[in-house]
Amino acid sequence: MDNHKISPDLGSATRGDAVSAARQEKRGTVYGMLVLPLLLITLLVLSACATISEEECLAADWYSIGVEDGSKGYPMSRIGAYRKDCAEVGVAPDADQYAQGRDYGLESFCTYERGYAEGKRGASNQAVCPPGQLEAEFMQGYNAGHYIYGVKQNIRSLERDLADVHEEVDKIRGDMDNGYRVDSAGNKHEISKYERDAMYERLLGLGKEEGRLEGEIATLRNSIAGS
Repeated sequence: MDNHKISPDLGSATRGDAVSAARQEKRGTVYGMLVLPLLLITLLVLSACATISEEECLAADWYSIGVEDGSKGYPMSRIGAYRKDCAEVGVAPDADQYAQGRDYGLESFCTYERGYAEGKRGASNQAVCPPGQLEAEFMQGYNAGHYIYGVKQNIRSLERDLADVHEEVDKIRGDMDNGYRVDSAGNKHEISKYERDAMYERLLGLGKEEGRLEGEIATLRNSIAGS
């Protein structure tokens, strides 16, 4: 970190705002392109992509299958996928037996510990736990775990911002040391005294931003220490 400690705002505040806005827009685009489709895929896998062989359909113990699915937190709608798979061999799942087994399996899923684990890894809440004590215990754990997940996501975002600050500092210092800057077309332009003063002011502003980010990161890490 010492290599990036900043003693001295390149350009105006307007430029800084534009850079920040560009970063946010880029991250928002990446999130929309990558995270949301993955979430949709996950939901589809959980609810509709149950696969069961013809042999398993013919010999199925629907109560046991329900117990296993319940212990994994699968929604009741999963039986629809079994119904579709087994229709090819003329077998219809026993919905009552499956539901009874799933209810039993949910007792091992709907716990504080499992909720905490699901929340901490950022899993979406499928709201499969029955109302009452089971749901309350699961949600208490889930909320606690999901808080930690959110803090860690925030830390990662701040660390990316800090890396951007360091990158800009290195670029400014490199230009100042060289005595010239290179434009987008690859042309070199000698740095004037006015530009050098502006670079120095920008470094001062980045130094304050670095301190703020490091402080926030440290505070967040302390808030979940030992979790």
